[in-house]
Amino acid sequence: MDTALTLKMEYDSNQIYNFKEAKEYLDRSNVFRLLLVDFDRSVLNLLWRLTELSEIPFSSTRPIVKQWLQELVQMTYTPDGFSITGKSDYILACYNGMIASLLIRLQWPNHREIETGIDWIMKYQNVARNQECIWAGTAIKKYGGCMKATPCYIGLVKSVIALSDYKRSIYYSPNKAMEDKLDYGLEYILSHELFKRKSNGKPITSDILTIAYPFSWKTNIMEILRLLKDNKLLSDTRCAAAKEYLAEKKRKDGCWYIQPAYISKNKAWVPFDKIKEPALWTGYLIKSLL
Repeated sequence: MDTALTLKMEYDSNQIYNFKEAKEYLDRSNVFRLLLVDFDRSVLNLLWRLTELSEIPFSSTRPIVKQWLQELVQMTYTPDGFSITGKSDYILACYNGMIASLLIRLQWPNHREIETGIDWIMKYQNVARNQECIWAGTAIKKYGGCMKATPCYIGLVKSVIALSDYKRSIYYSPNKAMEDKLDYGLEYILSHELFKRKSNGKPITSDILTIAYPFSWKTNIMEILRLLKDNKLLSDTRCAAAKEYLAEKKRKDGCWYIQPAYISKNKAWVPFDKIKEPALWTGYLIKSLL
């Protein structure tokens, strides 16, 4: 087992509290070592690498991680929210939510940028059907109609995750409007039993049932269940089908195995688990959700 996974387990169980205790685990981790290797730092490559790093406790203490996070902010921040082109007209709900979450999880020191991303969600992300889209940016209407009568499910999930992360962070001050929007978003997700179309019960996206971790922009059932767990909703009966699906994917040897995912083709992506081998990182997360 990689020592970064051991660190994550012990951190989650409140056995490790600070970087001094975590340092030895990070120093001996092969996964963490590979994550710190330099790469072609485009916006998306930075997003994927930092997304992975955000899953490892205390990774943000490394100077190179802080530098990469600063580069991502410089490339994507606009006065309206986060955009992968650095232009407000190109803000997309999924990427704005993902970058806002990253800054929260990796403890970005400037509250203003985080709050800008959250404000965009508060003003423009619809969390119900048949609501008017009041965001004027053209990209959000171009790519599959992110804010049509039925809002893009991926963008909605990533936005709700950002609100959830924000509420549980050091940056948060009590805000009823934000908590209400978070609750509405969670209810919308639960109303779909997390992954089902209301029209026919089939999966909402082609990737939503993929067993893959860490998570890309293509949200999956594990990421959504973790969101519900963070908000103490795993016991809701509408989570049952999702949990049953994951339980059924456990093989006879008692392990889970990852499925090839789109993001694994990216050169900046460092696999946590290997294909065709017991997926220890993935299995640990799934066990925590069941």
